[in-house]
Amino acid sequence: MGSYGLTRCRFECSGLLPLQTRRRTCGCVTGMSEWVAAFGQHFVHIAAVLLLLTVASFGGARGNETTSAATSLWETTETTSKLDDSFDDTKLDLSQNGEVQHEMHLLGIINSSLNPAAYHAQKIIREIDNISFTSVYLEDYSPDDVYSYKKAIKALRGMGLDAVIGPYSWAYAVVTENLRIPYFVTSLTPLAHELSSSYLIQLFPNAEVFANATKDMLQYYDLNKVVVFYDTHPGEVILEKLAQTSSMQATSVLINNRTLGNIREKLISVRNHYFTTFVTVLNPQHTRLVLDEALSLSLFSTPHKWLLVNLGLREYDLSRFVDSYANVTVIRLMMDYNSMYCKLQHDYINLRRAVFHDAIMLYRQMNGSVGGGQKTEKGKMRQTVRRLEMDGCTGHLDFSVQGQRQESFLQLMTLEGYKTGESGTWRSKQSELKQRVEPSRSYSTVSRLEGNVFGNEPLRVTVMIEDPFVSKRTDSGDFEGFCIDILEEVSRILGFRYNISKVPDGKYGSYKTHGWTGMINEIVRSRADLGVGAFQITPERAGAVDFTKPYITKGTTVVVKRPEHRIWIFQFLLPLSNVVWSAIFIAFVSTSLMLFAVSRVNSDRQAKYAHNLRESFWYIWGTLLRGSLSGSPHAISSRIVSSAWWFFCLIVSSIYTANLAAFLTITVGDVDMNSAADLATQNIFDYGTVDGSQTAYFFEHTKMRHYATMWAYMYSLSPNSMVRNVDKGFARVNQGGYAFIWDSPVIRHKISNDCMLMEIGTPFDLKGYGFAYTKNAPYGEQLSMAILQLQDEGILYKLERK
Repeated sequence: MGSYGLTRCRFECSGLLPLQTRRRTCGCVTGMSEWVAAFGQHFVHIAAVLLLLTVASFGGARGNETTSAATSLWETTETTSKLDDSFDDTKLDLSQNGEVQHEMHLLGIINSSLNPAAYHAQKIIREIDNISFTSVYLEDYSPDDVYSYKKAIKALRGMGLDAVIGPYSWAYAVVTENLRIPYFVTSLTPLAHELSSSYLIQLFPNAEVFANATKDMLQYYDLNKVVVFYDTHPGEVILEKLAQTSSMQATSVLINNRTLGNIREKLISVRNHYFTTFVTVLNPQHTRLVLDEALSLSLFSTPHKWLLVNLGLREYDLSRFVDSYANVTVIRLMMDYNSMYCKLQHDYINLRRAVFHDAIMLYRQMNGSVGGGQKTEKGKMRQTVRRLEMDGCTGHLDFSVQGQRQESFLQLMTLEGYKTGESGTWRSKQSELKQRVEPSRSYSTVSRLEGNVFGNEPLRVTVMIEDPFVSKRTDSGDFEGFCIDILEEVSRILGFRYNISKVPDGKYGSYKTHGWTGMINEIVRSRADLGVGAFQITPERAGAVDFTKPYITKGTTVVVKRPEHRIWIFQFLLPLSNVVWSAIFIAFVSTSLMLFAVSRVNSDRQAKYAHNLRESFWYIWGTLLRGSLSGSPHAISSRIVSSAWWFFCLIVSSIYTANLAAFLTITVGDVDMNSAADLATQNIFDYGTVDGSQTAYFFEHTKMRHYATMWAYMYSLSPNSMVRNVDKGFARVNQGGYAFIWDSPVIRHKISNDCMLMEIGTPFDLKGYGFAYTKNAPYGEQLSMAILQLQDEGILYKLERK
């Protein structure tokens, strides 16, 4: 073995080359004698270090020649983090509380031919304090050439990189381990036992993770007979995983340059063998070819099912198939659109940008966790990554000692999900199949139902004073009311703390030309975390904030001042109508005449029992008023007439007594209206609601004719009918001649405390009342679950009746 061969063998076997390369080239050691091999185990590291030092000193003497050689191997273009103004909307501010940082961090972005769009990471980030970027490009690399590695190490050391971000490569794995800088891998990595570098931070899972997810999906839907289309080694890993399942019958179809023209024949063959489940582990181009042929062969119709496994950062173009109603599910890296920790805008996010975003955020936290933003010592990088835990665009980031994610999250997207944005979740660290595969629950929903999402800081709660929902005690200044009681119960269940403050402008919130007002404005501007009160849930508000499940459902009604009671000398006649009084008078006269007539023709001729006309009227009148009379008829015919009259008097007196009692206790106001719609056709009351409120929004946008007429009156004909707040509305009602339109719970609470007010009609425009919170806040699901628990336990009903 020559000098060059021995030196190369020592360098390769020292661990600087990838594991696969060492297996090919280290035969020189194993072929030596046992003494040489044993000596080499101790000497090889020393020799490698001495060799590097020699090359470094020799390169310093040669100066320009070494620099030229390094430049021929690497093309570097330093780029500052301040980009073109066209990316204003994608600005990502990672500065920590505006503190001045003194040490610059340089990140190398791999811009290789394997990943031509990797440099888009610079478009994600703009004006980041202390971070600049350099594009590193591997021009000529031979995995068997030791001098390629030496030049690469020297080139990167001269650049002064603090980290490298990009797809996986053996060369970068060796170089970053030698330089002891982190290597954030943004692509599919080899299996765990094939990795040799300890400075890898794998943001993208390996093929085994996708294999487990594919197997779980097939078992979840009880699909045992499948066809697997693959074109790379990861496809073989998935196929091997399925073959290890005893209940699975898997057939493989290899797609390469030789078989591209036979895709149609392959699909026809598997269709003839009655396969209905297809799994594709292909690149986007091959996937599109297979799907196009499948569509022409009607393999998207029932009962065919497709499972597309995306092992890269390039998203599949399924726009042609979205409206086909096919049963297609895509398994890809998790991309959480709704994460509050993802700084990318929804219309800008994709898989590639999401991964680069998380890599840079992760590097920021790695250096921020030691020394308040100063650079972490290179030797401590591995210890630092073990303590890292954060959330990003690709889900929760928590790494093991080997730099792998503790738990991997994959996204399950259906064709319908590409239109609606809904997705499912697969997670690796769950024991039960139904816990690993959740096709109807997004990652945001899954993560929000687990762990402490409130943190250590108390929630900032903004409220609006409105009885009976929220009020303020005059003695202590504390807040109380129905909503405050609910908030206390929810905090007891979930175990969080909160601070309450009053909304400055005294409004719930509506959208104006300058933006949102009221409590919604406080939440949108991050001055509050939770809005509590009689908050109506509407589509417009739901576009700016999120709402919990409704804790009560009520409507809108009308309140007016009760008309004053009139004093009248004949008020005793009011319990019965004029028709009834007329009928009683006619019955009195006719019965008296009938009694006189029958007493004249009866057989009783004794004078003391005879009834003349005067006595007949007196007798009938006395019995009507239940007076005490000395005599009564003796003849049978007279007694029959008297008995009929007595029965009539009994009924009339009972009805009058009952109505009189009700009339004395409850006096119905003389208001000729039965509903809110009657306000549009009357001219007695002026009417209105709170300006800028949800009730005003309802009248403004309603399609119902009578409500539209009322809005035209309130807005144009009588703009002074609108009031600034609820208190002013009730004040105008008490002045008289004004009808206030507002929420029925508030109106009924006021009526219960003020006898001069009365409600007209039944509530309309029924809506739910909920708590508003920051859009996509992680604690939203738990708040809703707590409110549902209070409903199930009957606590909400008790608090409402309190």
